[in-house]
Amino acid sequence: KVWPEHQESGIGGAAAMQRPAAQRMIALFVAAAAAAFARAASDSSAPPPIFGGEPAAKAFEVWLSNWRNFYAHAKVEDSGVPQLKDKDLPKAFHGVPPKIVPAAGGAASGGVVSEGIGYALMIEGMMAAQGDKWALNLGLGLARSWLGMVQGTSDASEEPLGGADDNDGSASKVDVRPYGVSAIAGKGPGGVSTWKFPRKACLALSNHSPTPCHGSATDGDEDALLGMMYLAAALDYPDDFVDLVARSVVAFASADLGFPDMYRTLPDGQRIYVPKTGSQWGGLTPSGGKFKREQGVPDWCYDPGYFSPATYRTFRDFTQKHWRPEFDEYLPPTLDGKSTSVKDLADTFDSAVLAGYNILYYSSCKSGTVANWVGVKAECAHNDTLSCEGVPWAHTPYVGKEKGTCSASGTHWGSFGAEASRVPWRMAMDYSMYPDESEKVKIYDRKGKADPSIKFNARYYLNRIATQYKRVGKCDGGKVGGCDCDYGGCKENFTQAFPLSAAFETIDKPDGPAPTKKAPDLVCDNVPHYGQAWWAGFMSWPTFTAFVAPYVESVEVPGKTFEPMSEEESRTWLHTFSYICDFDDFNAKGHYKIGGAVCQKTYFHASQEVISTMVMSGSMKRLPAKTEKNKEEKKQEKKENNKEEKMKAKKEEKKEEKKEENKEEKMKVVTDGKSEKQEKGSDQDKHMVMKAAQEDFSVQDRWVPKDCRAMVAIGGAMAFAGALAALAAVFVAKRRAARRGGAALLRVSPGMETASIAVTSKLVFPEDDDADGS
Repeated sequence: KVWPEHQESGIGGAAAMQRPAAQRMIALFVAAAAAAFARAASDSSAPPPIFGGEPAAKAFEVWLSNWRNFYAHAKVEDSGVPQLKDKDLPKAFHGVPPKIVPAAGGAASGGVVSEGIGYALMIEGMMAAQGDKWALNLGLGLARSWLGMVQGTSDASEEPLGGADDNDGSASKVDVRPYGVSAIAGKGPGGVSTWKFPRKACLALSNHSPTPCHGSATDGDEDALLGMMYLAAALDYPDDFVDLVARSVVAFASADLGFPDMYRTLPDGQRIYVPKTGSQWGGLTPSGGKFKREQGVPDWCYDPGYFSPATYRTFRDFTQKHWRPEFDEYLPPTLDGKSTSVKDLADTFDSAVLAGYNILYYSSCKSGTVANWVGVKAECAHNDTLSCEGVPWAHTPYVGKEKGTCSASGTHWGSFGAEASRVPWRMAMDYSMYPDESEKVKIYDRKGKADPSIKFNARYYLNRIATQYKRVGKCDGGKVGGCDCDYGGCKENFTQAFPLSAAFETIDKPDGPAPTKKAPDLVCDNVPHYGQAWWAGFMSWPTFTAFVAPYVESVEVPGKTFEPMSEEESRTWLHTFSYICDFDDFNAKGHYKIGGAVCQKTYFHASQEVISTMVMSGSMKRLPAKTEKNKEEKKQEKKENNKEEKMKAKKEEKKEEKKEENKEEKMKVVTDGKSEKQEKGSDQDKHMVMKAAQEDFSVQDRWVPKDCRAMVAIGGAMAFAGALAALAAVFVAKRRAARRGGAALLRVSPGMETASIAVTSKLVFPEDDDADGS
């Protein structure tokens, strides 16, 4: 069987054999050259990532359209999100309307959470950097709201809250509770955001805090700031925007990673910064003392789903490439007053990557399941001491040797669920963007000694999931049509979900029309409890991203050895997953329905579906560099501006000189008229008066003699008629262009440099009447 895109491209079908031999040879040569170029371009010893081609791109297009519905038309007014004025923000935000992402489900219900805006900002920023102009407009609107959330109020003259509240110390100081700088004032507040708005929505939540929402969430912070970096790239790194991002990255490193003081030192001297769960708790935050964690949350807790190595590497690269000497003042000093450097900042991001991979190794099973919450207890002798020797993963997944547990957000410790389900796409993102670096991960044992016998990195982790599908799944997605539905009336190329679900089945049900059996290796010492069902889109879709990592080594499981997969087999698996939803009715006629058992359209499902297909389609790319063309243009622009300034100064000088001459001339006319008592309406006087009037328009009406005003009135009427004619011509031209183009126009607020942006019907759709397409 040949799938449609294979028929078009001639892969494996009759169409390929019908081509002339010369054409087939050319096609093979081009394919080989492209593969060689991809390997060379990756500048990597690792095999290049594999993407899902047209089927994955189509799935991403539809899920992106569905996802954009959450914020393209959302009303900001009643969200509780503060909004800042144009004058308080970098130039790129001027005239851009704000956007929000209303959240739903669990702790996110009933407001706007940083997680949702983070996802949207990351997606739109990346798309904007690839040339999507509408994504740029949406991304800037989301970023505008994000900055309001960082500020915490609509008054930019106040110090930004950066997730803090009235009971906390200054967000811009490192030596007060909570530890770390969480916001840095400037043209737009740079920093981390309170995790939920309106802030009063937290009064009834499980942390029993008597205060409104406060503290940031690391996942929302890192995704949002990554998106802002890509927006900077889309704008070609304007100085004021780069300054904003630099401040934000410093604040993230300090508030959410503990830079510069909160770390542990391994026996080999390696510093370990552990990503916290937010600015006020988690990670290595002490349970007492001056910098104790906030009230009502567990100690020494860590969320593997927050670990985003590609993001930390991008932050490192951004600071190294775009750092300016004046940014040094943003770097917080150590508690003993020593200054820090941009190298220290970059090393912190590398350290967080190392820590995250080691904790993940001790938090996951052979199937790829990961615990929602795990412990990273490594106490110092005193609570006020933030750095000391210690191994954060010594007792992971438990909290300390006493085998304690921890959890938050309504999800459970030690089980694979909504928190941990994000780990696969975050690892796939790392392999897609940094294949070589993601291969080189040093794993330490429980005592903190490097153990070269342990093989673990992004590819090894993702291959575990691929092995689970190959080993336990009831169909072979690596064969064209291998998982196609076989029941009556099903559509051609439509993937049947039930056989694939067997790989992550959590329930034993021997009876009924569809008996099930628990899959092996879903639980282990690192993940002691069974988690949520694969049938939730937020659980299944992230696992599909595993196949972007090449499967280049043999894998042994009890009773079987799985041989390496070819690139084509891995790509076919990605195609299989891309066909698991029915997108045929995703149009106006079909009311934008999406069919399929794991194809839910609501908030959290949709977020994981769009990000997963973004990875699968190869749409997540490294942060682009500043364009050389723009550098030259800016140099030339600077020269032109200097030239214009000089010319303008000269013009003003001449104008002033002329004004003085005119004044003297006028005075002379008046004086001569009085002293010589000339006749009032003489031709000479009229000539001098007209000349003075032409050179000084501010007094024109007073100086024009009555017998010349008729001519002035006629001239003014003719100028007005000409202006009306010009406006009419522009209107007619726009009407003709609209009829020819047939594209809808998305209007942009006054002040934007671009008056309108073309939007096709593929991009976003009105609120559909089907809340959930399942």
